[in-house]
Amino acid sequence: MEKHNPLGKKSVAFLSRPFEQKQELFSVLELFPIPMEVFSADGISRFVNQAFVDFFRIQAEEIVGRFNILEDPYINHKLGLSAYLSRVFNGEILSLYDLRVPFEEIGNRYASAQIRSTESHMYQDIICLPLRSEDDSVAYVVTVFMTKHIYRMRLDAMKAKEYMDVNWRDDFDLDRIAKAVGMSRHHLARLFKKMIGMTPYSYYQEVKVEKIKEALGDTSLSISQVFASCGVDYSGSFAKAFKSRVGMTPTQYRKDHEVRQKAPGTLKLAEAAELFTPQPPRPFCETESRLFRIAELFPIPIQIFEPGGDIVFINEATLKMWNVLDTSLIFGKYNLLRDSLVNEVFGMRDEIRRTFQGEIVLIPDIRLPLESFWEWYKTRSDVCDIEAIYTDILNFPVFGPDGGLEHIVAIFFTSRVYSGRSDVAKAREYLDNHWREEFDGAKLAKMVRLSSSHLSRLFKKHTGMTPYGYYQEIKIDKLKAALRDENLSIGEAFISCGFEYPGNSTRVFKEKTGMTPSEYRKTIK
Repeated sequence: MEKHNPLGKKSVAFLSRPFEQKQELFSVLELFPIPMEVFSADGISRFVNQAFVDFFRIQAEEIVGRFNILEDPYINHKLGLSAYLSRVFNGEILSLYDLRVPFEEIGNRYASAQIRSTESHMYQDIICLPLRSEDDSVAYVVTVFMTKHIYRMRLDAMKAKEYMDVNWRDDFDLDRIAKAVGMSRHHLARLFKKMIGMTPYSYYQEVKVEKIKEALGDTSLSISQVFASCGVDYSGSFAKAFKSRVGMTPTQYRKDHEVRQKAPGTLKLAEAAELFTPQPPRPFCETESRLFRIAELFPIPIQIFEPGGDIVFINEATLKMWNVLDTSLIFGKYNLLRDSLVNEVFGMRDEIRRTFQGEIVLIPDIRLPLESFWEWYKTRSDVCDIEAIYTDILNFPVFGPDGGLEHIVAIFFTSRVYSGRSDVAKAREYLDNHWREEFDGAKLAKMVRLSSSHLSRLFKKHTGMTPYGYYQEIKIDKLKAALRDENLSIGEAFISCGFEYPGNSTRVFKEKTGMTPSEYRKTIK
């Protein structure tokens, strides 16, 4: 396969004929598993992808060609985004963080919108990416809606699910599971039910029953030995749970299993129906070159891999971020599945494996291994003042017309950048990553090899606040985010952020925000 080198094909870096190429742009954006909307330079909505329709529940014909974001009074005046939009439509890449999704306004405005009450307090990060034409004017603005709070909740629930998958032999202990994933037991129980559709104990039972069914296939074991091998007593409650879930006793299941083993061509009607249930069509990309051309238009880093893990495309934004001057160091040499740094040192093996099996996976807040990149690419000239970059990586599969996996697309949404003096940058990075812990000025100073007083002076000079003041700002921001989650009581929100409640932290919150936690929650409503 021909390797794509964007530096050698400058023409693809522009949307040279916007009118002729817009359908190509739209067809590729349809592949993205996150809501996306495209506006023309005059502010009129020209396209929304299926993920947008599914998320907002607005039919495309109600918004495309009818909605003008630059003239909408709700967005420009009530939300106060007029200046933001002016900058975006003049060519700046800008982001909005933690913007509440206005479901009530959407429900009032669009007849097709079907808003569930459980979605009334959802927040998004919104990224606006202007795409330029050949004369450098803005041709389109692509808006990406990242509902990271939902992804984060799903990831937290998946952690608990995976913990039970691994420790299924142990007795069920919700406190131990909650501690393993860093939540209170009550918050975990509610979150798990919301994301997975059942209680943690029901899921644990389901895993146990599946393991027992597998073990029953070994006829050398008695029924009681099968149960014992799965960590439960045959005379206990799991025999009843087995019958309740499977519809037959373990003895009956073993007999039925033996019959089916002798006649492998026969299937129960229910099993046959499950096998032949039609699956919804998956979006696919007709040509590789089309996918590469559109990815090149994006001013944020994008990488594309083959199913075997070899990298086949990086856009120019990636080259600029990592200061790569020679793509021959990458193409034909780098394989994501075999990268021990990414898979093992950074612990992303499971997420990468799931992506290459066809899953959409968001890996949040990953520290890019810049030192390794610079060593690999033999350069560090233009970015030597960058100490660290954190990014959210959205990985999603792209399928071919025959339904087979064709590519894996990785999009990097930068969330944090640390630059300037390395000691101050390292101190900020440490506080951002250890905000749940008690503040320890001596430990922080030792980590950056400065005295506490010297670090405090430098930190204030370069950030405008002391290290402790910076730490408090982080804690209050995290607490405000937790208070927006109505699944948490106010006390649980404080505990989730490492605060005592009630205690001195409530006074600090009021000093910083001008209101009590209860008053702050009411303003959200």
